[in-house]
Amino acid sequence: AMQSKLLSGGKNIIDHTNEQQRALEQRKQEITEQKKREREMLQKLEVQEETALEIRETYSSLQQEVEVKTKKLKKLFAKLQAVKGEIQDLQEEHSHERRELEETQNELTKELKLKYLIIENFIPPEEKNKILSRVTFDEDDEQWKLIPLAQVNGGQQLTKRPVSAAGHRRPVSEYAKLAAAMGGNPRYKGENVLQVELDMPSRTTREYDAPSVAPRVRAAVDAALRVEEDVDIDARYKVVF
Repeated sequence: AMQSKLLSGGKNIIDHTNEQQRALEQRKQEITEQKKREREMLQKLEVQEETALEIRETYSSLQQEVEVKTKKLKKLFAKLQAVKGEIQDLQEEHSHERRELEETQNELTKELKLKYLIIENFIPPEEKNKILSRVTFDEDDEQWKLIPLAQVNGGQQLTKRPVSAAGHRRPVSEYAKLAAAMGGNPRYKGENVLQVELDMPSRTTREYDAPSVAPRVRAAVDAALRVEEDVDIDARYKVVF
């Protein structure tokens, strides 16, 4: 898990998070500007329609003109209140998203500091450099990955540690082999230092005794299971009823 969090190429988690945050804010700003342009176009269309309607309208009296314009004023006031409510909702939504992004950034910063603290105090510098030489960022999956050791070592697979010629896991001298064969001192035993004889448990079962069957019953069973002889039938003659 710590290896997957390590970074290379001079790019850390904070810079990557800030880039994503800036791209997200830029996209949101573009969407907001597009909605704003759409609202402006709708408002221009409404103004043009109202202007054309006013040109065509004729009033029979002053009272009628006052009533019509009062209705228009109420309609415009309702639109104004709706726009104010929409602006307030957008501001609250933007504030909420900003707080969430700040909390996420703070959590990532704390996690990054903790990982750096663990790396600096518990991982040797040479091991850290080995991991940093293998780590790379995958642009497609957007995550950090470790390059296999075979690719790091020039494309050659790492060979296993050779065993001794006698087949032992570690080098053993002739004296140690002789002492291990004679037994006694466990120092010269590579494996199975203590050999303990197993204590066999006492038997808790008994052999199965089949129940006795009366001779008459056995004879009846044998007669029923006896295989009957084959019966030959001459089919040369045809019987007609």
